[in-house]
Amino acid sequence: MKMVKYLMISLAATLMMASCSSDDDNDVVIGVNDLPTVAQTFLQDYFSGVEVARVEKDTNATDSYYEVKLNNGTEVDFNADGAWTDVDCKTNAVPDGIVPATIVSYVAENYHDLLIVQIEKEAYGYDIDLSNDLELSFDPEGLPLNNAK
Repeated sequence: MKMVKYLMISLAATLMMASCSSDDDNDVVIGVNDLPTVAQTFLQDYFSGVEVARVEKDTNATDSYYEVKLNNGTEVDFNADGAWTDVDCKTNAVPDGIVPATIVSYVAENYHDLLIVQIEKEAYGYDIDLSNDLELSFDPEGLPLNNAK
Protein backbone atom coordinates (compact mmCIF):
# COMPACT_ATOMS: atom_id res chain seq x y z
CA MET A 1 0.00 0.00 0.00
CA LYS A 2 2.81 2.37 0.89
CA MET A 3 4.51 1.60 -2.45
CA VAL A 4 1.30 2.44 -4.37
CA LYS A 5 1.01 5.75 -2.52
CA TYR A 6 4.68 6.51 -3.31
CA LEU A 7 4.17 5.70 -6.99
CA MET A 8 1.05 7.87 -7.20
CA ILE A 9 2.80 10.82 -5.55
CA SER A 10 5.83 10.38 -7.81
CA LEU A 11 3.63 10.16 -10.91
CA ALA A 12 1.66 13.26 -9.92
CA ALA A 13 4.87 15.20 -9.22
CA THR A 14 6.40 14.09 -12.51
CA LEU A 15 3.31 15.11 -14.49
CA MET A 16 3.16 18.45 -12.72
CA MET A 17 6.84 19.15 -13.41
CA ALA A 18 6.49 18.08 -17.04
CA SER A 19 3.73 20.62 -17.55
CA CYS A 20 5.87 23.47 -16.24
CA SER A 21 8.14 25.34 -18.61
CA SER A 22 11.86 24.69 -18.35
CA ASP A 23 14.57 27.33 -18.07
CA ASP A 24 16.76 25.34 -20.43
CA ASP A 25 15.32 24.29 -23.78
CA ASN A 26 17.70 21.29 -23.91
CA ASP A 27 16.37 19.75 -20.70
CA VAL A 28 13.32 17.51 -20.77
CA VAL A 29 11.66 16.32 -17.57
CA ILE A 30 11.24 12.54 -17.59
CA GLY A 31 10.13 9.89 -15.12
CA VAL A 32 12.46 7.74 -13.04
CA ASN A 33 11.40 4.71 -15.09
CA ASP A 34 12.67 6.47 -18.23
CA LEU A 35 16.24 6.40 -16.90
CA PRO A 36 18.52 3.64 -18.20
CA THR A 37 18.25 0.49 -16.08
CA VAL A 38 21.81 0.96 -14.76
CA ALA A 39 20.89 4.39 -13.37
CA GLN A 40 17.66 3.08 -11.81
CA THR A 41 19.60 0.27 -10.13
CA PHE A 42 22.21 2.74 -8.83
CA LEU A 43 19.50 4.89 -7.26
CA GLN A 44 17.84 1.84 -5.69
CA ASP A 45 21.16 0.52 -4.35
CA TYR A 46 22.45 3.76 -2.83
CA PHE A 47 19.41 6.01 -2.29
CA SER A 48 16.54 3.57 -1.70
CA GLY A 49 15.11 5.55 1.20
CA VAL A 50 15.16 8.89 -0.61
CA GLU A 51 12.39 10.06 -2.92
CA VAL A 52 13.26 11.34 -6.40
CA ALA A 53 12.13 14.95 -6.82
CA ARG A 54 13.03 15.52 -10.49
CA VAL A 55 14.70 13.77 -13.41
CA GLU A 56 15.90 15.71 -16.44
CA LYS A 57 17.34 14.45 -19.69
CA ASP A 58 19.80 16.91 -21.21
CA THR A 59 19.83 16.40 -24.96
CA ASN A 60 23.00 18.45 -25.58
CA ALA A 61 25.24 17.48 -22.66
CA THR A 62 28.74 16.29 -23.41
CA ASP A 63 29.53 14.49 -20.15
CA SER A 64 26.19 13.69 -18.52
CA TYR A 65 22.82 13.13 -20.08
CA TYR A 66 20.60 12.68 -17.04
CA GLU A 67 20.32 14.83 -13.93
CA VAL A 68 18.46 13.40 -10.93
CA LYS A 69 17.53 15.54 -7.95
CA LEU A 70 16.47 13.84 -4.74
CA ASN A 71 14.26 15.29 -2.00
CA ASN A 72 17.18 15.43 0.45
CA GLY A 73 19.08 17.83 -1.87
CA THR A 74 21.38 15.21 -3.38
CA GLU A 75 22.02 15.48 -7.11
CA VAL A 76 23.24 12.57 -9.25
CA ASP A 77 24.32 12.85 -12.89
CA PHE A 78 24.42 9.90 -15.26
CA ASN A 79 25.84 9.52 -18.76
CA ALA A 80 23.81 8.27 -21.72
CA ASP A 81 24.46 4.64 -20.70
CA GLY A 82 23.25 5.23 -17.15
CA ALA A 83 26.65 5.16 -15.44
CA TRP A 84 27.04 7.79 -12.72
CA THR A 85 29.35 10.72 -13.45
CA ASP A 86 28.73 12.94 -10.42
CA VAL A 87 27.21 12.41 -6.98
CA ASP A 88 26.73 15.59 -4.93
CA CYS A 89 25.28 15.01 -1.47
CA LYS A 90 25.79 18.66 -0.46
CA THR A 91 26.54 18.38 3.29
CA ASN A 92 25.89 14.64 3.73
CA ALA A 93 28.41 11.87 3.16
CA VAL A 94 28.40 10.11 -0.21
CA PRO A 95 27.00 6.62 0.48
CA ASP A 96 29.44 3.77 1.14
CA GLY A 97 30.35 1.81 -1.95
CA ILE A 98 30.28 4.70 -4.43
CA VAL A 99 33.74 6.05 -3.57
CA PRO A 100 36.62 3.68 -4.41
CA ALA A 101 38.15 2.08 -1.31
CA THR A 102 41.60 3.61 -1.94
CA ILE A 103 40.09 7.10 -1.84
CA VAL A 104 38.11 6.30 1.31
CA SER A 105 41.31 5.06 2.97
CA TYR A 106 43.30 8.13 1.89
CA VAL A 107 40.65 10.51 3.27
CA ALA A 108 40.31 8.53 6.52
CA GLU A 109 44.07 8.62 7.05
CA ASN A 110 44.67 12.26 6.09
CA TYR A 111 41.35 14.02 6.75
CA HIS A 112 39.76 11.75 9.38
CA ASP A 113 37.30 14.36 10.70
CA LEU A 114 35.85 15.19 7.28
CA LEU A 115 33.17 13.65 5.06
CA ILE A 116 33.31 13.04 1.32
CA VAL A 117 30.26 15.03 0.17
CA GLN A 118 30.80 14.93 -3.60
CA ILE A 119 32.55 12.68 -6.10
CA GLU A 120 32.90 13.26 -9.82
CA LYS A 121 34.38 10.99 -12.47
CA GLU A 122 36.84 12.79 -14.72
CA ALA A 123 38.94 11.71 -17.69
CA TYR A 124 42.00 11.52 -15.40
CA GLY A 125 40.23 9.78 -12.50
CA TYR A 126 38.12 11.31 -9.73
CA ASP A 127 37.55 14.65 -8.03
CA ILE A 128 36.09 14.70 -4.55
CA ASP A 129 34.91 17.49 -2.28
CA LEU A 130 35.21 17.19 1.48
CA SER A 131 32.85 18.68 4.04
CA ASN A 132 35.23 21.62 4.60
CA ASP A 133 35.10 22.53 0.85
CA LEU A 134 38.55 21.05 0.20
CA GLU A 135 38.81 19.52 -3.28
CA LEU A 136 41.06 16.54 -3.96
CA SER A 137 41.94 14.73 -7.20
CA PHE A 138 42.74 11.06 -7.74
CA ASP A 139 43.84 8.88 -10.64
CA PRO A 140 41.63 6.02 -11.93
CA GLU A 141 43.09 3.66 -9.28
CA GLY A 142 42.20 6.12 -6.52
CA LEU A 143 45.75 7.33 -5.87
CA PRO A 144 46.14 11.02 -4.99
CA LEU A 145 47.17 13.55 -7.65
CA ASN A 146 49.07 16.55 -6.27
CA ASN A 147 46.93 16.83 -3.15
CA ALA A 148 48.40 19.09 -0.52
CA LYS A 149 47.93 17.94 3.07
